[in-house]
Amino acid sequence: MQQQLPDLLKRLGQIPDPRNPKKLKHRLTVLMLYGILVFVFQYSSRGEANAEITRPVFEDNLRLLFPQLDALPHADTLFRLLCRIDVSQIETAHVELVSCLIRNKKFTRYLINNGYPIAIDGSQKIAFSTLWDENLLQRRIGPIVEPDSDQAQAYQYYVYVLEASFSFRNWRISPMPIPCFGCCLALTSARSKRHTSNW
Repeated sequence: MQQQLPDLLKRLGQIPDPRNPKKLKHRLTVLMLYGILVFVFQYSSRGEANAEITRPVFEDNLRLLFPQLDALPHADTLFRLLCRIDVSQIETAHVELVSCLIRNKKFTRYLINNGYPIAIDGSQKIAFSTLWDENLLQRRIGPIVEPDSDQAQAYQYYVYVLEASFSFRNWRISPMPIPCFGCCLALTSARSKRHTSNW
């Protein structure tokens, strides 16, 4: 981490920042670091991320790694940035880092028949009570409401991500697999045919 994280943050810091430079409180690299922490610790909501990452012990330990860190941003600040930034460049920076590790033969010992073992898995990342994007998947919650009923059927809308990660045997550098690809499953058919599952 000490070798690769600074390089990754440097790559992420080169992404064009869409924010007003006169109103910036946190540097882009600080927000990217915050986003990495939210991803690594798999926080399910912005509220949970704010509560956990801003704990005094967590902040003190984080400053031991990053002495230049003045203050941690709020998760809402990261959310607003990700809504406006070119997220494809975040993926590009990540791919470049993994490619660099491969070129430098950091994973050679984990080759199996001259190939890297890849694990593919899907997981729900976040759920919403309102439909804020037509591509969200949905599931029915609560009792089934008949079509001719005056009551409205309750639904939960969610984001489901398919991820491919390097899955190395006896991996000791990191307790987590190294993600190498990810994509969100999205609705492509008419909303009337939206995928629905029982809660």
